[in-house]
Amino acid sequence: MNMNLLNVKNTKKCFLKGFTLIELLVVVLIIGILAAIALPQYQKTVERARASEALTNLRALVSAEKVYQMTNGTATTDLSLLDIQLSGEIDADGKMVLPHFTYFIGNINNATKEGFEAVANRNNSGEELTDYYIYYTYTGNYACVSKKEAAKPICAGICGRMPAVAENGYFYCRIQ
Repeated sequence: MNMNLLNVKNTKKCFLKGFTLIELLVVVLIIGILAAIALPQYQKTVERARASEALTNLRALVSAEKVYQMTNGTATTDLSLLDIQLSGEIDADGKMVLPHFTYFIGNINNATKEGFEAVANRNNSGEELTDYYIYYTYTGNYACVSKKEAAKPICAGICGRMPAVAENGYFYCRIQ
């Protein structure tokens, strides 16, 4: 009879060694909440890194355009004529297409043939976070323009402050 009591005690100990379904559900719920918080932050961080890379590429493009302008006396919109190495293809419109941004030079001042604008336009995948562009103006300033509220933090990350609302409703900030 003592033998049966011993077996019952050992059986109870075996059942007490696992996790209950409620405990497992709580752990899965906590992991889900952490993932829901972390994923948007991760996406913003990745997008800020892409915007910084675009700014670096745009500055290189502007420098190459200025060298071309000094050498030839006029600016060009043909990126294949510039002495610059970016890992992208030039499309039929003369724009340099990279995986995340499309770069182009436009709005050459026809009167003086000196001024130009250069643009790094985010290849938008339909997400509001990627709805922005970075550009270089005639006056030598770099700026970030976000078309949607969700992209404001990306511009703020490369400008150093939150963008202000422009006349056209876009969010604009000058890059220092």
